[in-house]
Amino acid sequence: MKRLFQMIGLSLLLFIISLTSCSNKPDPREEVKKLMTAVDQSDTTALKEYLDLEYIAGENLKGFSVKEKEELYPNIRQEILRDLTGDGSTRMSWKNSLVVIGKSKVKRDSAAVEVTYVSKITGIKNYTNMGLYFKDGKWKIYNLRVTGM
Repeated sequence: MKRLFQMIGLSLLLFIISLTSCSNKPDPREEVKKLMTAVDQSDTTALKEYLDLEYIAGENLKGFSVKEKEELYPNIRQEILRDLTGDGSTRMSWKNSLVVIGKSKVKRDSAAVEVTYVSKITGIKNYTNMGLYFKDGKWKIYNLRVTGM
């Protein structure tokens, strides 16, 4: 009987450890909040930390020929950063909106975070998901407009 209680106790302990080890990742919504702050402050250094610019640049170059990609690639990362800082169109659009960070869906090392932009001028709502992956102990944003997860 004592052996049975030890086995049950050990099983329960292992179950609790497995539950807590799965939840060691920070909330991906926090990374999206940091991104929004970096965009608001035009903080290029922070944007480079939160975004996977290589992946985003590659996605922006889809559909171009190999030669065009070779010509465009050196500047595309800077164009992305310019769009998110200063008078960049994405930054200006976000600044003219109420940004609501909603729920997150996490699947292993991937996450999608719901983001709603409500225009301060027209009241029109725009819903999207931001895509993130977990690597080296932190979330990294690889897509600003994920269509599904």
